[in-house]
Amino acid sequence: MNKDVLQEKLNKNGSKLKIGAVVLAIALGLKFLVSANEDSLIVDVGIRIFGILSIIATAVLVVVALGFVVILAMFLTASAALKKQKIIEEADSNVGPVLKVKGKLDPTQIRNSLLAEGDNWIKAITAANPKEADEMEEALSNVRQTMTKMDDYQQRLKNLLDSNGADALRDTEEVLDRVEQHLCRNVRKLLNIMTVSSPNTQNDLDVVELTAKNCAEDNDRLLKTTKEFIVAVTEFLNSQGDSGSDINEVEVYKNALTTQIEEGGIYS
Repeated sequence: MNKDVLQEKLNKNGSKLKIGAVVLAIALGLKFLVSANEDSLIVDVGIRIFGILSIIATAVLVVVALGFVVILAMFLTASAALKKQKIIEEADSNVGPVLKVKGKLDPTQIRNSLLAEGDNWIKAITAANPKEADEMEEALSNVRQTMTKMDDYQQRLKNLLDSNGADALRDTEEVLDRVEQHLCRNVRKLLNIMTVSSPNTQNDLDVVELTAKNCAEDNDRLLKTTKEFIVAVTEFLNSQGDSGSDINEVEVYKNALTTQIEEGGIYS
């Protein structure tokens, strides 16, 4: 059900809710009048008729109240469904190209694209040149492993900060996010080259394989510093309370990572 249909349904339920509120107010007023004028009604119409009027007023109020609750539930359900649909449509509209030049790259999409493109290349190469296919698979596998290792480092740092309640060091996670984006940009360059190359041409095979090796090597260099950075954060947390504890080493590795990100990268 799309947003327009849900909006129309919400509007209808909203109109019903307004009418229900008016009817409920009238029913409450009727019940109040009967109760407030109990003595005069008993004198005028008798206690038996008054009892009947009281029962009718109560029954009307109960029925109207139940109806109002049902309409309110329908309105809230429609409102929640519309809100959910808006979120879905907004998310869909924000999904850009996997290899977009501007903005933040999605590591999962990059990894999936590498797997899909790699499978296509390996299938195309295997029949004609099994040895070349093995070499290409190894090169692409090394690239994929760097992304897996990055995920592992991010999770380890998060667990470390969570277990120590180290909220003051949350900015270290942002550093690792920048590292991950650098890895993704390297893989994007590899994917672009694979897209414009042919697995049936030896020269293209050589270019893609060399690019994959360069990608894995550059990523590995950055990951090595990333691991040292996490170790420095760990040592800083372990040394809290000691007279010689400071955060200088953490800052040193943070600066080193920043420099590698700015200066590194394949074809940078």
